Amino acid sequence: MMAGTDRGVSDTLGFVFIFALVMSTVGLTFTFGYSGLQDTRDFERLNNAERAFDVMGDNFDDMVRRGAPSRATEVKVADAQLALADTTTVNVTVTNATGATQSVRYDIQPVVYEAGDGRIVYSNGAVFREDPGGAVVVRHSEFVLREERVLLPVVHTRGAGETASVGGTTTVLVRATSPEGQRQSFGFDVARTEPQSAVMVNVTSPRPAAWERELGRYDDANCDVYGDTVSCTVSNPDRVYLREILIDISFE
Repeated sequence: MMAGTDRGVSDTLGFVFIFALVMSTVGLTFTFGYSGLQDTRDFERLNNAERAFDVMGDNFDDMVRRGAPSRATEVKVADAQLALADTTTVNVTVTNATGATQSVRYDIQPVVYEAGDGRIVYSNGAVFREDPGGAVVVRHSEFVLREERVLLPVVHTRGAGETASVGGTTTVLVRATSPEGQRQSFGFDVARTEPQSAVMVNVTSPRPAAWERELGRYDDANCDVYGDTVSCTVSNPDRVYLREILIDISFE
């Protein structure tokens, strides 16, 4: 009788151990599998947003280069947020051959798509992709920093509608409109008409390292980062062109 009892206890303990092992495996699979699935979803959402922002950048280029009065871009928001955020300040200072200086400043509102820990950002013609590890440039701005020519088309996006952000799951129409008479708004005449001794471009934003890579890709630009500001100088440029293009943004 004792042998049968021992065998019964042993079978019961074996079942308990096996059941506990199975439940632990299921729990671990659910925990890490769900986390991996969520990461994959966030990655795909950012990929889709990156493609939409590339199209949006092309549409804005039509306004910057060709004078189109307006453009609209559809962006799918899936458990994410689309907003005007992270104000970026662009300061341009030109020093001419006589030592006279002139400066202009623009406070730009970038378009930001945020999903999980990632972001896609359109800022002044450039598109950045961000994650906890940093930011990379996925689309270059139209800035040119060379000795033979400094070209600075400032794409000044700003909020125009009643809705500053959209969250949840929906399709958003990002409508961009250029105010009448604003496309040819130059900051100062000296930048177009007189010999220059230096041009300094400062960009202050939450992603200075990414802007340093963006502007520092030109060999003639000497760039340094000071806190949230990247400062780039081009010495003795032959020509300097500065143009502000105002673009009013609304979400529909």
